[in-house]
Amino acid sequence: MNALAARASSKAHARTVVAGAAAVFALGGAAMLRVVDPNAGGLWPCAFHVVTGLHCPGCGLTRMLHALVHGDVARAWTMNPLAVVALPLLASMLLQWWLARPLLPGWLDRRVHDGRVWIAALVVFGVLRNLPFAPFAWMAPG
Repeated sequence: MNALAARASSKAHARTVVAGAAAVFALGGAAMLRVVDPNAGGLWPCAFHVVTGLHCPGCGLTRMLHALVHGDVARAWTMNPLAVVALPLLASMLLQWWLARPLLPGWLDRRVHDGRVWIAALVVFGVLRNLPFAPFAWMAPG
């Protein structure tokens, strides 16, 4: 086996290990959320919310994942709409990296791989979800 083939094989193996670890982590989290209800309390509170009284872009994420694990997409949407949209995009990014081939249309692929788009979405969502009036108040978790 030449050096180029060995390096390609090593990269494929590393991608498989990372994708496998992500799958184990996701399945473990889903199993935990099948039995633990974050809506009942007992889990740690959001430190940002405790200190500032504001909702960060991640507030409601655990409750959103709990709702998704239980098949309640509407409830998940009320907890964190940005994450409901971002989760399939992030999963497709991981899958296309693992397969080493594009899965998304070119225009979407360019945007989801641009960190500036993610940062802008997080900042805008974080600001809008804290506005206490219509049409933005629905973005607060709950």
